[in-house]
Amino acid sequence: MSKRKMVTATMLVAFFVVFLVLAEGSHSALAIQTPMNAVSALWVTSDTTYETGRSWIEMDAAPGDRNARLRVTIQNLSNSTISGITANLLLQHPFENVTGGDVSRAFYSGSISPGANAYTDFFLNIRLGAALGEYRLKMALNYLELATGVGKTLYFLKATEVIVPVVVSSTKYMAMYGLVLSPSTTVPAGNITVSGNLLNIGKVSALNTNVTVTSPVLARPVSIIVGQVDPNVPRPFSAGVQLKRDTPPGSHVITISVTYADSMAVSHISQAEMRVTVRASETRPPTVVEKQSGILALVIQMLRDLLSVFFGLAEMPSILLQR
Repeated sequence: MSKRKMVTATMLVAFFVVFLVLAEGSHSALAIQTPMNAVSALWVTSDTTYETGRSWIEMDAAPGDRNARLRVTIQNLSNSTISGITANLLLQHPFENVTGGDVSRAFYSGSISPGANAYTDFFLNIRLGAALGEYRLKMALNYLELATGVGKTLYFLKATEVIVPVVVSSTKYMAMYGLVLSPSTTVPAGNITVSGNLLNIGKVSALNTNVTVTSPVLARPVSIIVGQVDPNVPRPFSAGVQLKRDTPPGSHVITISVTYADSMAVSHISQAEMRVTVRASETRPPTVVEKQSGILALVIQMLRDLLSVFFGLAEMPSILLQR
């Protein structure tokens, strides 16, 4: 009897250990699995200004872009319908919201069935000195989970956190080519002409295009209003600038910046650098004119005029011609 009890006790202990292992594995699986998932994060824009039937175009976001639209697609991995999603995208360098803050908020008012997808848009600025590559941002989600029973409908407020991969690329939709500084070598306070061409290599028109020429050695920055630049249509530009009088000799950088926006008010910037060589000004000695004494020269000239008159020369005295 004692032997049977011992076997029974051993079986109970083994069963309990197996139960604990299974429970721990199930708990770990539940801890890893989240009810929501970020499927994709794409930068998008549009070439139209109306909402009905809008055609969205995927684009690349680059350092310096402002008010860029990041579309995050989320998926419902739970077994229940969810709704009333509030999403907070927690930003880190080099991203910021349109007011310079570190949180971008979005709201999705519809319902998402189990296994279905939905998207929400965030508007971000990317700092000009951003490094290229992928950034992983945290997104906090608050939502309502629908639960139905016998004659009952309940909504449970829940929260979760997902990771959103965001890519910053080097793509610039406004290309500058044929840049010329004329002359490329000058002196302090000298004048130079900056010229070149713009080419929109994107899919939508660039609006409010401006070219700005800046440098610490320029007397003042110069801005050129170009206006609308359509895709694949070259637009030339030219501007004259002047150097400061105290510009030291050497090679100096001149920055050419092009700012532009699309119809969705996404602002972009493209930049190029050129160098101007400044040489020292040549100092010329003052011109030395040999002059005789004033009184002596006047007396000699008067004598010459008198001799010319009394000896019948047909020339008009030069002293009269000078008057």
